[in-house]
Parts: sequence; structure tokens; C-alpha cells
Amino acid sequence: MGFLDNTSITVDAILTKTGRERLSQGVFRISKFALSDEEIDYTLYDTTHPNGTDSYGAVIENMNLLEAHPSRTSFNSHLINQSVAGGKIMSIDDSYTRDAFETVPLNPSTDILDENYTFTIVGDTGLGVVRFQSLPNNRSVSGKSVTLVAQEFSVPSDKNSVVVSIQGNQSGAVKNTTITVNAKMGSQKDSNSPVTTTKSRGSSRGSTSPTIGGSQGGASLTSGNTDPEILKGP
Repeated sequence: MGFLDNTSITVDAILTKTGRERLSQGVFRISKFALSDEEIDYTLYDTTHPNGTDSYGAVIENMNLLEAHPSRTSFNSHLINQSVAGGKIMSIDDSYTRDAFETVPLNPSTDILDENYTFTIVGDTGLGVVRFQSLPNNRSVSGKSVTLVAQEFSVPSDKNSVVVSIQGNQSGAVKNTTITVNAKMGSQKDSNSPVTTTKSRGSSRGSTSPTIGGSQGGASLTSGNTDPEILKGP
């Protein structure tokens, strides 16, 4: 990613990886292109600026433009979807603090439309701090809402907090929240512990509820497997 010089009018046109491949094969022909203004925050248009109408968009005009990227598979454009311009994600705090095995429900909403979200645990050590209740081995989950489960550790090898990014699938709006988990004295684990799983046969077939975070509590999942996995915290 890079920034473009915004002191003059700039058009940055690049080929995607597929476009470059076809160009090398001699079969390249431009049939369509895409425009994006997703980095622009139109809520900064200030109709109360003391210098008058010529300065209403001064902040927007002085923003850095993002350089086009050849490997993007999708982007959001306010140019072609006016309804998502300036959308903001609501109902999410900037930070949360939990003890081991406590849950963090995230139920976002967007002020201008109803949409689904992509929730992503950022950082290599993120799964040692929190995990998704429904998919504990995943770093990213999509849906209307999610619940995260704080993990158990005594010594945080790198840190005891992690950033969770929430992005609206339609609006492109992004909200980051920081989740901090308090260390548990006496635990033999740390925030860098690897994923561990053990097998356990339930007493009744098809109705066993595996527990995230071991047997000391936490959130449960309903599984239809006859041999469910018990997913323990790191």
C-alpha cells in the first residue's frame, strides 16, 4: 500500500495480477475497470466552515489518497453506492477487560443500514488471548454478531491484549476494539500457548456440548458429532 501525492489531480490506473498475466500472454484487452473512493470520509464535509462554501470540503480535498492495489478482490465505492457514504459502526466499545473464560459479546450495528460484519482477531498471538466461541481455531468470522471467549494464561509471553477488527460487509466501515484479558495466577499456560485438543466420548450420542476454555467454565457449543472435540484454551 502507498499514498499518492494529492497536490495535483492524479489518476492511478494499474493492472490486476490477472491483467498482467494476460498482457504477458498477448491476449490483454481492457473491457471494464473499477473506481474506488473508499478511503474518503464524507462526514468531514463541513458546511459550517467560517471561510464559506469554498472551504466546506477542504479537509477531504487535503486527505491522502490510497494507491491502487493489484490483488484486491473487492472494494467499496461511495461513488456508485451513495447509501453507504459515511457509515459508522455503533454499539461497540473501544476496549473491554475480562478474566479467563469470561465472554465478550460483540453486537455491532451500522447507523445507515442493516448489514453483516467480518470480525477478525488481529496479530499472530491473538488466539492465545481470545477466541471466537463458535469457531475457536479461526481468526476471522462473518455474521451479525459474535461472542469471544477470554483464554487462560499466567504469563503473557508478548501481551495480554488483542485488537479485534469489525468491518461492515456492505458499508466498508471499520471499528477496532481492544480486548484485555487478566492473567490467572497459578495457570501453567501463557498467551502464546498452542492450540490443544482432546477426544472425549459423550454419554449420549449427538447431544454433547464441548466446552471452550477447559472444564473451568466458559461458553459451550452444541455439537452433532458422536465424538466431539473438547477445545481447550492455550
